[in-house]
Amino acid sequence: MKFASYWPLQLISWTAVYLLFCVMILARPLLIYTEFLYAAILIIFTAAGSHLLRWVYKKYLLFSSVWVQGSSLIMGSVLVASLATLVLIASVFIVSATDFGNPIPASQRALVVSRVFWGNVVNMLAVMLLWSAIYFAIQKVRQLKQTRELLQQSQLDVLINQLKPHFLFNSINNIRALILEDQEKARDMLSSLADMLRYSLSSQSDIKVPVCQEMQFVQDYVALCSIQFEQALQFSAKIDEGCQQALIPRMLLQLCVENAVKHGISQRADGGKIDLFIDRNGQQLVIRLFNDGKIRRNSDTTGIGLRNIQQRLQLLYKKQAAVELCVIDNRVLTHIQLPLEYVQ
Repeated sequence: MKFASYWPLQLISWTAVYLLFCVMILARPLLIYTEFLYAAILIIFTAAGSHLLRWVYKKYLLFSSVWVQGSSLIMGSVLVASLATLVLIASVFIVSATDFGNPIPASQRALVVSRVFWGNVVNMLAVMLLWSAIYFAIQKVRQLKQTRELLQQSQLDVLINQLKPHFLFNSINNIRALILEDQEKARDMLSSLADMLRYSLSSQSDIKVPVCQEMQFVQDYVALCSIQFEQALQFSAKIDEGCQQALIPRMLLQLCVENAVKHGISQRADGGKIDLFIDRNGQQLVIRLFNDGKIRRNSDTTGIGLRNIQQRLQLLYKKQAAVELCVIDNRVLTHIQLPLEYVQ
């Protein structure tokens, strides 16, 4: 229950309880107008007690066991209902001493206290137990949601961190092979690699990034690969203008391109071409990446990258996103579809 929604919900719910009490008062054969005041006093102090109980719960019970939390809320409800009713009894005697109420004879005071207490404490206890049950349920749902989000976040962190050594090993091996052949190109590759690592580290907290930002990263990666493959690697990208600010998982496009290079272009003597298309289909963002090459029918064909994509899409979008690898017109197609989201 967030703070912004707590007070309006409190006001609406306790106002509804007061209106219910008013209806019950109006339904009685003998209408006593001071009972509307008594009902207001009872509701106000019970509502204040519920807020105090909430404060105690969040301050001292939030990380206690379920049994401690439940029993504490029950005992707190009894205490709040009792105290609010005692305040009501005091109010009855105060009003009876003024011109607005009828005097209470000394011989009748004990009877009045008994009737007022037992006639109201049971009602307020029922209300407080209902309030406690609803509040307890909301807290448990929130904690379950937070736990699920933390678990997903930890899984995403593991997957994202998995990319760094995977990518580094490939790049460092390429640079190592090039150092003895062309030191100038090796320096250029190191410069491109540094730019990519800077992007990776500076965006560490961003699970999703705009397409335009991710494309800058992809262009650095393609430039890095082009130094190695030279004219054997051709890359083109066509992105719908309305998709430039659409959000996608960080390093998603780079992984797709890297898989295309590793399992397609690098396996061909004459290299090949990679064509990237990003557009919209209703409320879906559609990513299509074509590359020359073949799909090898073995368990290691997709590599770390594509498995990483599948796992991250599952964590972030559940069944709303999908990735498919197929062959169309003798070219490998990586087809990804995910919900269309924009930068807020």
